[in-house]
Amino acid sequence: MASTSIGTPSTPPLGISEVRPSPQPSGLRRFLRHDQLDLSRVVSSNLISAKALLVVRLFITLHLVAVFIATLYVSARDKVFYMVPTTFTNLSNIGLTAYYLTATYHSHDYVRRKNLDSLTKQHWFLTSALWLLYASVMVFHIVVPAIYWGMLFDPNNTMDTLNQYVDYSHHGVDFACILSEMVLNRMNLLYIHVLGPICMIILYMFLAWVYFAARGEWLYGFLDWSKGGIAAAWYIGLLLIFGLLFIMQMFIHRGRDSLFAKRRAVVGVQDGTLALENNNYRYVEDVENRNVSSVVSGQKQELPDKEELPESFQLQDLKEELPDDASPKTV
Repeated sequence: MASTSIGTPSTPPLGISEVRPSPQPSGLRRFLRHDQLDLSRVVSSNLISAKALLVVRLFITLHLVAVFIATLYVSARDKVFYMVPTTFTNLSNIGLTAYYLTATYHSHDYVRRKNLDSLTKQHWFLTSALWLLYASVMVFHIVVPAIYWGMLFDPNNTMDTLNQYVDYSHHGVDFACILSEMVLNRMNLLYIHVLGPICMIILYMFLAWVYFAARGEWLYGFLDWSKGGIAAAWYIGLLLIFGLLFIMQMFIHRGRDSLFAKRRAVVGVQDGTLALENNNYRYVEDVENRNVSSVVSGQKQELPDKEELPESFQLQDLKEELPDDASPKTV
């Protein structure tokens, strides 16, 4: 005759061997403010559906991949392949391509699965790195076209059609790419993300010094040490410019979200991303983990009432509710 057991069963049911408490976040994770990130922002938009955002991203990604392939070809053909991994223009465009490839992947996964598994199931640092990369490209691709057209452009330089395609893509279309992403996505920037552009430009300065030591020439004349105080002013000025542009971008992103808040409420309901805002997906995981824990302990834990849930969250959005007879039984 079956009887209900109050104590902990000797063998965990449902094939669950052990439930461990969630580990405390590491110091680096807390420093990068990872747990303040709303991961739904990666795949959602204020203006268009998640599916439409995927289409836009895919189109731009294909363009950027084509530009990268063309860059490799013309660099090899013109015997300047060493410039691909050394010039700031090429490296920043590689970063832009990497961002779009990653964002497009996550968008595709959300449209296909209607969840954030591609983000929540990868290592947390990869997600934080995506935010740092986003912060970097949002700053770099304002500076790159400005410096090129303001200081480096030579109207007497003749180029064939393919070189023109690469050149204008690197120093003009790149700005259109970040403008499209900035308007259409919902990515936000925290103060800590200034580390992205600042650290990367410092690393590039070291690379420029290595390049000078190896080849005896400067990639960019304004980095030349022999210019003394002028060069020092350029180094310090570039850091300040990148920092100020980041702060400008941070407030532009906040203004965008505020401006399109009403439209966001409509789009978020239509594509299902509204229910995942403000880390509600973490609430779902907590409830599921609590249900698993209650099965192991032999004590049922009731789900909270509907009115206790976050405003944009509904109980019917849970993947699985705890059945009434879920308490383990022994014979």
